[in-house]
Amino acid sequence: MKSLDVVSICNALVDILVQADDRDIENLSLNKGIMHLVDDAKQMKVIEHFADKHQTVELGGSSMNAIRTLASLGAKTSFAGSVGRDAYGELIDKRLGEIGIKGKLQHVEAHTGICFILVTPDGERTMNTNLGASCLFDETIVPEQDIAKAKIFHFAGYQWANPSQIKAIRRALDIAQANDTLISFDLADPFVVRANREAFIEVIRDYADIVFSNREETKLLFDSTPETAANFITESGAIAAIKLGAEGALVGHGDRRISVKPVPTQVVDTTAAGDMFAAGFLYGMVQGKPLDVCGRMAAEMASDVISRLGATVSSQALSSVKKL
Repeated sequence: MKSLDVVSICNALVDILVQADDRDIENLSLNKGIMHLVDDAKQMKVIEHFADKHQTVELGGSSMNAIRTLASLGAKTSFAGSVGRDAYGELIDKRLGEIGIKGKLQHVEAHTGICFILVTPDGERTMNTNLGASCLFDETIVPEQDIAKAKIFHFAGYQWANPSQIKAIRRALDIAQANDTLISFDLADPFVVRANREAFIEVIRDYADIVFSNREETKLLFDSTPETAANFITESGAIAAIKLGAEGALVGHGDRRISVKPVPTQVVDTTAAGDMFAAGFLYGMVQGKPLDVCGRMAAEMASDVISRLGATVSSQALSSVKKL
């Protein structure tokens, strides 16, 4: 009997969001709308540029966003990651307890990872990520018992950052597979897909039961349309959940294809839209809902989070999804 719903290993980050404009992006020599891995000096330059701007602070990291939202929906969750021995590390530790997430945090002698996010008026987010302590975990952090007791193990492609992280994730995948725990894989970002194409195809083929992607990621991975990419994913036996922005999403399993309608909204900030889509979909899965309902839950969550600044869904959205 599975006693946990969703377990994850992820980069434990603190997200700091500021409102910016295209001139800021240009002055900082950034590529708009993508994630940049930056060193301490570059991160400090970005932070100092916005020293006088209001900042919104929340727990960050792709899978962390999904896990904390699942916990807010009432799912039983567990999270493992690495943080520094600093104020931000203490913040993450405290917040996990407040939300009700079973945490396995490794505290190391490095600063806690920070993702400084610039949100432009069109809702695009340009992320500047200094991984710090978040990428210093290894196999010792893998919560083996939690994974064995979970319905789903969820992780994101961001973990393909260094050999020790990859080794930890592969260990987690083997444990999940050996214990009939479903494996949920979010490709995460075009940046990491481009760098790890062959490895990700292998993970989908050999391990994944659920694959989250968007139009650009599937193009990079399979050099194809979302429809053809769904065929590649479903041929491995996995569920394909491909996000299509304002056009909704495409869900595939076996020979079945489901078109998920978008939920109309005013876009303010697209930060964590994909993470919240995953949270809604996985919540439906652990509740035993049909795939079309899982898709509607996912769309509802993604729509709500992009309607405000910051990667947090409203209480109204949480209540609405629970009723589907």
